[in-house]
Amino acid sequence: MTERPPARGTLALALWLAVGVGLLADAYLPCVRLGILVRSPLALLWPAAAAAALGTIVTLAVRRMPARDPLVAALLVLCAAGVAAVAIMNLVPPIARDELTYHLAVPALYVKAGQTVDLPFIVHAYYPMLVEMLYVPILAHLPAQAAKYLHLAFALATAALMYIFLLQRVSARTALSAAVLLLTTPTVLALSASAYVDLALLFYSAVALLGLLRWSETGRRSDLLVSALGAGCAASAKYNGAIVIALGAGMLVLIDGRRKAGDVLVNVLIFAAGCSLPLLPWLCKNAWDAGNPVFPLFNGWLGGRPLPPTPLVDVFSYRRALYGESWLDILGVPLRVFVSGREGDPARFDGVFNPIFLLGFAAAFRRGATRSDRLLAGFAATFLALAFFSIVFRSRYVVPVLIPLTLLAASLLERRRWTGALRMLVGASVALALAFNALHLAWLWARIDPLAYLLERQTRADYLARFIPEYPVTAFANAHLPHDSDVYLAFLGSRGYYWQRRYTYDVYTPGARLCEAVRQAGTGAEVATILHREGITHIASADPLLLDYVRNNLTDQEYARWQQFAAAHLRPLFERNGVALYEMVGA
Repeated sequence: MTERPPARGTLALALWLAVGVGLLADAYLPCVRLGILVRSPLALLWPAAAAAALGTIVTLAVRRMPARDPLVAALLVLCAAGVAAVAIMNLVPPIARDELTYHLAVPALYVKAGQTVDLPFIVHAYYPMLVEMLYVPILAHLPAQAAKYLHLAFALATAALMYIFLLQRVSARTALSAAVLLLTTPTVLALSASAYVDLALLFYSAVALLGLLRWSETGRRSDLLVSALGAGCAASAKYNGAIVIALGAGMLVLIDGRRKAGDVLVNVLIFAAGCSLPLLPWLCKNAWDAGNPVFPLFNGWLGGRPLPPTPLVDVFSYRRALYGESWLDILGVPLRVFVSGREGDPARFDGVFNPIFLLGFAAAFRRGATRSDRLLAGFAATFLALAFFSIVFRSRYVVPVLIPLTLLAASLLERRRWTGALRMLVGASVALALAFNALHLAWLWARIDPLAYLLERQTRADYLARFIPEYPVTAFANAHLPHDSDVYLAFLGSRGYYWQRRYTYDVYTPGARLCEAVRQAGTGAEVATILHREGITHIASADPLLLDYVRNNLTDQEYARWQQFAAAHLRPLFERNGVALYEMVGA
């Protein structure tokens, strides 16, 4: 076996390429804002450049891999098989919920309008959209599936960054094992088969932490700056990334207690400035559009555009009421996500990591653990705790914890530190962890069932209807409704991507606008007048859910008014899978 010696300049190049991708996406926001290069083929230069930079990072890692090592070759074959399976799954049309609600839906509306548009009913449209900016030209000129491949590229580049960094600390075999385990983590693979943004959050969390660790070793402020820019890009990809900024700042202060107070202050200022740069365009956009730079967060304090009230509930009440869990079950959520999660099941965090990452916490308290090791474990534990108390806990919301835990687990799994039976145990642990990932990949394949679509065992419409119950109604509306129609969506999961007619829905509570119109009106005809005044011409609803909602939220007198309105002013046009489309008449 021949190991190519690690080059420290390789990591620096990879980290700067990474932040270059984020700043490039930021630079496209003013273009979309001003309606420049939205529908022009030249706009494809942005996602093409991003893909090229991510591909270069992967190439830098591959070039550092040892030649003629059978274990390395076996790991690469396993990795390639997993990536190939995801690549095949990515050939199906978009079906994941958040793709259809905003990750692709909002860029599609921008393409249709030729610029950014105000979308007050899509709260997520005011979240930072660094990655979605790269999706805009893709949706304008390429099949939507291409956005999934760009998202996959962020996962590949993350694994490459981790390999390059670890190669300076552990053997190539251990470094590659850790990178492959990260890349094939069930949640990461499931996200790789979607046009989400969470893998960019993972990627930039890696940039932030690796840059910070590199700075702690070199003392070069260029390394601190690249870490800060990475943290800012993480927050620009998703608001969860703001936690990366906060925890990164804490690590910056604590990582070396010997620095003078003046130096610490300068370093904090550099970090704050670097974090702010990628975020600034999004803060300005929200301040202009919604009156709050971090809309919809802290809206009451910062005085942004009014939002409907949201129910206040704690995580214990939420999970006990919704999932019937015990107190012990709920307290164990941050650990259960590593063991018993399941993709597609909200009760089980919509995904799972892998039990082997829990070794990262053990590594932080082993004999010889460094201050940096303990801070990495503290980063992961604090991130998990903050996400736990945010009520809705999803594995993808906490993917940044995989970065520090991978680094820590790799140091514990380094085979050169073990002999005899312990070395065999380490090897068996990695093999079992890879088998765990492979099993979940098989479940993901069975759930998406790409061959049913690719081999034309199902038509595109039938395949989409398997995952999107309202799709037949959507297709009917697209084919038959007038182009100036405006459809109100009720209890359809806010999935707007496939609607080609204008649509709207309530921000938080489906059906709330209908009930409010009934309360304001004196007759069924007045209900129709109020809704028509708001621009609504049609209603598409999951009827059982809508009827149950209005019956439970209206008084008997109001409900009778609703029935009068529905009987006289809602003309059924089409119904399938419990979803119906109505034309509002006589307004």
